[in-house]
Amino acid sequence: MLSLLCDKLVSATLVLLNLLAPVEVHVDRDLAYAPGIRHEADIYRPSVPGPSPVLVFLYGGGWRTGSKEEVAYVGAAFARRGFVVVIPEFRHFPAASLSGILADNAAAVAWTIAHAPELGGDPHRVVVAGHSSGAWAAAMLGLDATWLKQAGSSPEDLAGIVGLAGPYAVTALTDPLDAQVFTGADPTLQPINHAAGPHPALLLLTGAADQDVRPSGTMALADRLRDDHARQEMHIYAGLGHGQIVRSLSFPFSLMAPTADDVARFVAGAHAGP
Repeated sequence: MLSLLCDKLVSATLVLLNLLAPVEVHVDRDLAYAPGIRHEADIYRPSVPGPSPVLVFLYGGGWRTGSKEEVAYVGAAFARRGFVVVIPEFRHFPAASLSGILADNAAAVAWTIAHAPELGGDPHRVVVAGHSSGAWAAAMLGLDATWLKQAGSSPEDLAGIVGLAGPYAVTALTDPLDAQVFTGADPTLQPINHAAGPHPALLLLTGAADQDVRPSGTMALADRLRDDHARQEMHIYAGLGHGQIVRSLSFPFSLMAPTADDVARFVAGAHAGP
């Protein structure tokens, strides 16, 4: 009973935070980043004058669910910290393949880089972050140049990548429905297979209590990046589960771990180029 009450309290708090988001900061909703359905983004702007660092946030949902509105609290939290935040909508599996999802995300990122000055942002300080399947997409865009190049950009244009509880290898997934998304998929669609070679700086974050995406996947990617002398940083937060790590990006859940501070520090210091 206590657990159920806690879950209801968390859900109610998130609903309230999402409702308050446009009150706290300026929000431009449903800007088209590409033609077609589900190709719109919400932009959260800080009150301070730009050009500001830019954070593109890709929500999670096991590739099958989710929406930009569900993580409005993330946009508001980082806009309050002085960042321009872009949260794109995109197609889901099975209506879109994994490649289609990556193409949508790449189009959103390339659009953000091209339009950053109009949004009040610095095009040389664009960081792509994501949670869960969104972290998978963020890592793929940073580690495999295929997707951003198809969208008219490049990983070299990114200041950094932030992954929260990312399934960088299929073996990290514990939910059979999530794993089924990769049935028959090309192994090149796993970020772990792109650790070699030059790519943006990465910040990899995970919770020690994550029962949905094993922390071992984050550690494995960090090890491979370390072996390749790539710029990377990893934090494992004690006691945080899969959903808690993304919620900890905003108050009051930020009291659980310094996730938001770690992301803000990384984004503030990131810059495209060597």
